[in-house]
Amino acid sequence: MKGMESREQKMIDRYTRHSLLRVIGPEGQEKIQRARVLVVGLGALGSTISVLLARAGVGYLRIVDGDAPELHNLHRQILYNEADVHEGLPKAHAAKKHLLEGNSTIVVEPYAEFVNAENVRPLLEGIDVVVDALDNIATRYLVNDCAVSMHIPYVFGGAVETVGNVMSIIPGRTACLRCLWPDPEAVKNHPTASTVGVLSAVASAVASIEVAECLKILVGSLDDLIPGLLVIELWANQYQIVALKPDPGCICAKVAHRDVPRP
Repeated sequence: MKGMESREQKMIDRYTRHSLLRVIGPEGQEKIQRARVLVVGLGALGSTISVLLARAGVGYLRIVDGDAPELHNLHRQILYNEADVHEGLPKAHAAKKHLLEGNSTIVVEPYAEFVNAENVRPLLEGIDVVVDALDNIATRYLVNDCAVSMHIPYVFGGAVETVGNVMSIIPGRTACLRCLWPDPEAVKNHPTASTVGVLSAVASAVASIEVAECLKILVGSLDDLIPGLLVIELWANQYQIVALKPDPGCICAKVAHRDVPRP
């Protein structure tokens, strides 16, 4: 009994600064600890996102990436180190090791694979929130469409050069990624970090905002989500929220009549 009490007290102590927050509280922290979150992509965004979610106490993290850490990743992908590059471990397995070093009380399920049309639905099964840390639009459309059809909240984020974007998608309540970019051909040649670079601070900022949005969803604070697409230009100190409404002709309109998901 004393051992159980000791473990419970350690859990309380670990998350006490979260539990003290007016917007989270003890009940909200319990919801976070019961949550199941999918992080898709473990690069500049995903490495920071997964660290913050693990440290916040998300009870189950499913992490997906088919790449291995490379030297040029290290300036912005804070989860990995030079030893990971030397060993050549897949990012998913290296990430699991480091995440559990920071919080051994959670479950981390790694998938060392890329998201495709065949595995996207199984990867989303049993998940409460999907957090996007991808770097290509085609895969984002796959995840968006699947999340919308499965009625799973989806937090989109992107970072290129000195610009970042964040948008929370709640099926049945908000616009989705196809409302923002209805024509895949028009955006398939958008610049990426591999072509124009990315400021590490922008990636960290976007990742932090995505985590905040994810936690809002998990504790049920849907009214506090960003009301549209957040655009930040960190170098020029420009910040804007672009209001978006669901497109009546979009796939997300088909689920608009369903109940809004609540944690």
